[in-house]
Amino acid sequence: MKLITLAKQLDFDTEYEYFDYCINSHVNGNFNQCKELFNAMAKKDRKDFLTYVNKCYNMQDVYNYYFSLL
Repeated sequence: MKLITLAKQLDFDTEYEYFDYCINSHVNGNFNQCKELFNAMAKKDRKDFLTYVNKCYNMQDVYNYYFSLL
């Protein structure tokens, strides 16, 4: 499913809001939700998300968690 479609389903306007929601889910300890959100993304979007986490937030624990789901 397209990332923008996933974002719109959660009432977000951009893909980056979806990415931020994934990050917040991890920070809040909602790991089942993390897996669901991440697995709903296409492979390319997952890679873009990991790049986003690394470049915008540099949150190594979040990056490592999601990387392990690939």
